[in-house]
Amino acid sequence: MALTDASPLTGRSYGHDLLRWWRLLRLVEVGSERATRGEVELLVGWMRIARNPQRERKSVVGGVAGSVNLRTGKPTLGTGYAPATVNHTLSVLSAFYTFHIHFGRGPLVNPVPMDADRRRVLAHRSPIEAEVRFRRAPLRQKAIDRTPRSIPDRLWDEVFAEMTHDRDRALLAFFVSSGARASELLGLRGRDIDWAGQRVWVVSKGSRVLEAVPGAAEAFRYLVLYFGKFGPPAP
Repeated sequence: MALTDASPLTGRSYGHDLLRWWRLLRLVEVGSERATRGEVELLVGWMRIARNPQRERKSVVGGVAGSVNLRTGKPTLGTGYAPATVNHTLSVLSAFYTFHIHFGRGPLVNPVPMDADRRRVLAHRSPIEAEVRFRRAPLRQKAIDRTPRSIPDRLWDEVFAEMTHDRDRALLAFFVSSGARASELLGLRGRDIDWAGQRVWVVSKGSRVLEAVPGAAEAFRYLVLYFGKFGPPAP
């Protein structure tokens, strides 16, 4: 993964999934090279009922796990592992064993079940063709397509009214209008601001290259107010 220029966070995520897998194998006293579908089913069954330690909140400010904020409509994650997390773990384990089987290590057959027909069709599907519906592969969890949420204008105005710094207002306005990631915006430099074109240049997380994204006039207005108080930035 490092040789393919994958993000370090991706490698970290894969590492956590494999660590969970090895802990289970150690518990049942099965070597990773002798793992079968039975051990994979055991892992999925455990993840479906276990509590996720990342969900244990020390404060109830964010809401009770599994609840919905009635004011904003934002759901709070449940106490267990989300279906997407289970599916991600299965994908990681499948890739891990595919890698080692290629080099003649591990079991002869990948212990993670897969739908060969689905993989075969999707591997050669044209993007202009209609999406083909398939049954989920064995052990894969049903992922819910959530409806995109939007903040009402009243709450948007309230958020800005509560802010006390033009820098924060500019950041939020850029964040919402440009679609750039927070890490990309926080890496902005003075020379990355295109005042005439009403856009900013950010280093994209995906391509790792400098790309221009548009910003709202409101965002540039708050940025001018911020610079007017504290001086313009160096290049």
